[in-house]
Amino acid sequence: MTLDIQSMEALAHYTRGGVTIFFVFSCFLLRKYEKRSYMLKLLYFSSLLIAVCYAKDVLFAFTSIKYSTHLNNISGILDMVYIPVISAFFLEVVRPGAVSMRQTWASVAFLASFALIYVFLPFKAIELIASCVAFAISAITLVYVTVFAVRYRKMLYENYSYTENVDVVWVMLSCYAYFGSFVLYELMFQNAVWLSEVIFNISGMVLWTIVFKFAQRHRVLKMLFLNNGSPADDTMGEEAAEEEFETEQGDTDETGLTETEADMRKQERYKYIESRIPLLMEQEKLFLMSKLTIMDLATKIGTNKTYLSEYLNSNLNMSFHDFVNKYRVEEACRIIDALPKDSKRTIIDISNKSGFNSISSFYRQFTKFKGINPRKYLFEKMTKAEENE
Repeated sequence: MTLDIQSMEALAHYTRGGVTIFFVFSCFLLRKYEKRSYMLKLLYFSSLLIAVCYAKDVLFAFTSIKYSTHLNNISGILDMVYIPVISAFFLEVVRPGAVSMRQTWASVAFLASFALIYVFLPFKAIELIASCVAFAISAITLVYVTVFAVRYRKMLYENYSYTENVDVVWVMLSCYAYFGSFVLYELMFQNAVWLSEVIFNISGMVLWTIVFKFAQRHRVLKMLFLNNGSPADDTMGEEAAEEEFETEQGDTDETGLTETEADMRKQERYKYIESRIPLLMEQEKLFLMSKLTIMDLATKIGTNKTYLSEYLNSNLNMSFHDFVNKYRVEEACRIIDALPKDSKRTIIDISNKSGFNSISSFYRQFTKFKGINPRKYLFEKMTKAEENE
């Protein structure tokens, strides 16, 4: 039994050393990416703080320090100082600009101050308060990440025809997994100290690798949520550009109109949009643009994205994302149906020719609208062609 405990302790120390090297290496990797966006800068500082937290524990290799409850408690408080930074990272992905760097470092300094207080006032209450603050930050982050992510995804489907490298599902899952791991660690710590240490270190490296990979590919869409709850891109004056565009198209202020007159005005806009869509989508095949946005289509139609979005939601009961991808799926079916029986065209080729941004999106959308995946659809088509000969 003693040997088993010693072996597990040794393994825990090895994994702790491994995870320290892992985060130091992550800092070097993230250093060249951190200038790309504020999101990656926060991820870099998170990695840096975690590396420092692990590196400081080398001091506990000395026997005189290892069994000091006072120093262990101070170390435990310092281990929480990076939580505001990783929280800011998660929030930045789902709501760019939600937390400033000043606010983030102020939170870090606030948490670190508990360690300084504990040096002079080594009361259990100080450690408990610090833990409660860290837990509160984590819990609030989970709530806000969930709320912002839902809003973000709604905006995404209302304004973009693609989700590759811009969707934020990975952020929610990573956030839940990251903070959930701390809860599990605390529960496991009550019964299996070294085993929990090993599992926590290994799972931490795996999770961080996943986060790093997704963050590296993620494209930040800087969005503002207007007072009425509708989203808009945080580009150079898009909202103002829309207002200007409306004026150019002859849209007038509807203030003072009766409800009937306003409704008639709206129906006229809808009829105009409806008359333009077949030309652009069926004849010009605008949907073949893999990164088509609602602003692109609205500009081609001669309206603005607010009116177009209202039309799609009210008259077609569809988001812009589904509206465009339905055309793409129909185009894919047309391509497949026109293929000769000896065709060597691949699913990837068909996906690209249909305007899809990725093969995974093609499979997902095709199955959604046709109830069958494209590979099976192609196989059945080829089988019928052979039977008819």
